[in-house]
Amino acid sequence: MFVTRRALAVTAVIAFLYGGSIDAREWYVAPGGADGSAGTPSDPLATVAHAISRASAGDKILLERGGTFFASDVNAGSNLSVTAYGNGPRPIVTGSLRVNITGTWGPNPSVRTATIAQRVVACYVNGRFVRLARWPNIDDGFLRNDNDNEYNRIVDAELATRSGVAPGRWTGAQVRWRKWSWWWETRPIATHGPADTLELDLAGDVGINLADPGSGYFIDNDLDELDVPGEWHWQAGVLYLFPPAWADPATMTVDVVTTTSTDLLVDHEAEPSGMRTSGSTFQNIHFSRYYGTALAINRPATIEDCTFSEIESTAVHFTWDSQPFTIRRSVFRDIRNIAIRGWADLTDPAGSLIERNLFLRIGFEPGYGGNGPWHAAGVIVGQATAAVVRLNRFVDTGYAGIILGSDGQTVEKNVFVRAMHTLNDGGAVYTNCNASIIRDNIILDTIGDLHFSHEWWPLGHGIWPEFLSDFHDTVITGNTIYGSNGHGIFLPNNFDCTISDNVIIDNRRAALGLYIDANPNQGHLITENTLVSTEPTRRIDRPEYLSHWWLPPYAEPIPVALEYDAPADYGSMSRTTFVAPASLAGVIRKETAGTLFSTLGEWTADAAWASDAGSLINRNNAILLFNDTEQPATMPVPAGSWTLPDGSAVGATILLQPFRSAVLVTATAVSPSPPYHAASGINWRADSPVESYLGDEDPVFGDGFESGDLLAWSAAKPENW
Repeated sequence: MFVTRRALAVTAVIAFLYGGSIDAREWYVAPGGADGSAGTPSDPLATVAHAISRASAGDKILLERGGTFFASDVNAGSNLSVTAYGNGPRPIVTGSLRVNITGTWGPNPSVRTATIAQRVVACYVNGRFVRLARWPNIDDGFLRNDNDNEYNRIVDAELATRSGVAPGRWTGAQVRWRKWSWWWETRPIATHGPADTLELDLAGDVGINLADPGSGYFIDNDLDELDVPGEWHWQAGVLYLFPPAWADPATMTVDVVTTTSTDLLVDHEAEPSGMRTSGSTFQNIHFSRYYGTALAINRPATIEDCTFSEIESTAVHFTWDSQPFTIRRSVFRDIRNIAIRGWADLTDPAGSLIERNLFLRIGFEPGYGGNGPWHAAGVIVGQATAAVVRLNRFVDTGYAGIILGSDGQTVEKNVFVRAMHTLNDGGAVYTNCNASIIRDNIILDTIGDLHFSHEWWPLGHGIWPEFLSDFHDTVITGNTIYGSNGHGIFLPNNFDCTISDNVIIDNRRAALGLYIDANPNQGHLITENTLVSTEPTRRIDRPEYLSHWWLPPYAEPIPVALEYDAPADYGSMSRTTFVAPASLAGVIRKETAGTLFSTLGEWTADAAWASDAGSLINRNNAILLFNDTEQPATMPVPAGSWTLPDGSAVGATILLQPFRSAVLVTATAVSPSPPYHAASGINWRADSPVESYLGDEDPVFGDGFESGDLLAWSAAKPENW
């Protein structure tokens, strides 16, 4: 047959546009299929790995909805499409195995046993996560070390007080130790002796020589600690499970995640235990229960409408050649360590996008979030070329919601709720870079956990550009920040930043904190911000362990709208609205001297960089209204006598643009409930306020996580969380 040059050219273009051969085919995979079959809808394959082995670039692999497929360390190759077909919930791709646990343990017949050759690293009963047996038990909290500045040893008098404990009791077990305020370490116990001393193996040591008395820890990986329902242990090829009180031992299902390694794998985040790909597309797939990384992307890939649940380390890891990738409209929930992280080549194209995802309970389980700093976070953009993270919801992250580690990233129009839930010294948005853009985000109730750390400063900030490397040119604009257990915006030792049009209210230390390190000339442009302090506070009340580090003996400082160090030249600050109740002694604090200012004249006389042009101070109580939707919202004004801070009248409603907010003031007391008003009507202080990503309010947890499970999880959650 004669083929024209034009026809060949058209064929080549089509092949390029479709990413592969124009003869691309579809491979169907179903639980009832058989590998070696035709791979058609009527004659499907059985396993994902086999389908991939037969596919060519441009092919589509379709997994049957409602099905569960085991896939461990599978290379998904290049330029494939992995998606779903049929009806029902998204197909589950998992690294877990169902086990038949019918044996009993002699010392305690209530404990069930099963023979499992490979090391068990995670266990689920009736689909719910259960913890490794530990001491103290979860309801009894944590132990605390007594010794100071010893990095591989724990000395604790309480160890020797436990009945029957003698030296050697915990040799071979492990500790999960909140060794410093902003990280945990999981460390094998090399020797136990004397009775109050644990000598730790170097495995798991992150090499940062910081430790202090009072750091919380617990002991696990010890069969003798299997003493209450809802715990498990694996040892020498046997799984021991004490059935939870809410599960019927006769009918319960038990699933486990295993590893072929004989080591404890105390830092397993790099282990590619799920799937990896060099540039494929994944749509409508549910990745669940992997020990290491669930999905590693090594070339530009697309992840859309997927679910990642119960991952013991990292859900998605982007690697050196992964740009530009896209991750959108997906749900990440109950990830023990990090939802999305990676370091990419800065010479690769820009444009990676993380958009419209829900991040729920990421790094939320104390002690399970990996070893060292920069763990238990929602998204870590360690290195990328102009990545954009936008329109996501982050609810309950152990450390930061987002960490930026290289220049030129954008974080915009996200909602952050209860970041820094199990760690301290960070922020909902935490940057270690220059020229990042952080705009139009809503940040609520950043915690900065101080319950089980050593005594430290409360440093749960809303937005924090780090101070250690003279970072510069950060743009922080249009954000709404409420209820941080530190500063709303913490800006120490940064240079030439733009801080504008932010609304910051009811933060523990100050709405805006400015500090110097070595260079007193910081050159910022700070303008058009509304900085609000409240009394009494409506922040979340949390148990804390304070007094040694911060202002000893401990005394809660007066919350202020602005706190600054001196002497310094911060650049220029003007057109600022300060709001503080008349009951507070001051509005602005000069931190070095502890001086409080109540008038613009006092402040500007002390701070040559400050201007009263367009600024005002309003001594009233305040309430926050914000629009956490994508459409303009007309919000009802709460009952009472309200004005805007500049004295302008307020009607029955107020119009707010998407991701913007307004502060209203009154001379009368403000009700503590609700603490703020959201246009969406979502109760962001609920345990699980949302089940969907932004833009789709229909629940998406039907994929193996029904609403009843969500309610049961909330009911079972320990009170001290």
